Amino acid sequence: MHNLPSSGMRLVADVGGTNTRMALSCDGAIVPGTVRGYANDEWDDFYLILASFLAARNTKLDEMVIAVAGPVDDGQAQLTNRSWVIEASHIGVRFDCGKIHLLNDLNALAYATQSLNDGQLRQVRVGVLLETSPAQSLVVGVGTGFNVGPVLEQSGVMFCPAVEAGHATLPFSVSRELIRAGIDVDLFETVEALFSGRGFTRFCQQMTGEPDLDGRAVISAYKQGGPQSISAAVELYAKLFGRLLGDLSMAYMPTSGMYLAGSVARAIMQVAQEACLEGISRHSQISASFNAPVWVIEDDAAALIGCMGYAFD
Repeated sequence: MHNLPSSGMRLVADVGGTNTRMALSCDGAIVPGTVRGYANDEWDDFYLILASFLAARNTKLDEMVIAVAGPVDDGQAQLTNRSWVIEASHIGVRFDCGKIHLLNDLNALAYATQSLNDGQLRQVRVGVLLETSPAQSLVVGVGTGFNVGPVLEQSGVMFCPAVEAGHATLPFSVSRELIRAGIDVDLFETVEALFSGRGFTRFCQQMTGEPDLDGRAVISAYKQGGPQSISAAVELYAKLFGRLLGDLSMAYMPTSGMYLAGSVARAIMQVAQEACLEGISRHSQISASFNAPVWVIEDDAAALIGCMGYAFD
């Protein structure tokens, strides 16, 4: 559940597959000058990053809330795209902190949605807000990996159930388009296999026939009006992403809106937004009038806001 957090000094952290971000918060706000980012490849484990962050700050912590890009169970988190295991009990003993909570990073983003301002969000489809009880929203994260974060809100209380949607089988609406494009669907058996950083790179390599192509280079070339093969790859990928989002709309019915997060989602919505929105608008006959608003979360540190707002029981 999500109510008001306590007012003590809290460490908030967002541990992704590629990067980790940390900050201190107090009285419901980030302490100025404390946000710090780390490249995970430069560290052997999360505990060393945490130790480095705390060593530079002579601060007594009352609690920690840590978002992790992977499943969380009984105080232990396993990163999906990195062989790191994070245990709340180990952190408590090693860093002398009695209140520690681990949560999935998409849950953290889900908790943050109601606190983000206009500078942190970009609306890409106005849509229609529908009043339901509880209100339902959905966060979709595409970066190093993939996952979704459903948000249920009623009477000022939010609930964000845990989901691991990236490991689900790729929807037929998407795999069918891959087959039509002559792409080997066996390379993309799961949602995350296609909709992630490495998935985007592999897709573009398959589409262009260039095995050394890099995803960032593709986006850069597309912006500069590069080869037709690049344009075709990016626009088809955006269309497929839209198809997936349309299917997720049917599965989760986000009557209060959908939020897109992560480096891949942001890049696609920057360069091929219309192709993506066309795919989202493809709905089943039973819900032709369903037209949820869509926002892009532009702030890389948004998960820290969700961690800041988490309320201990």
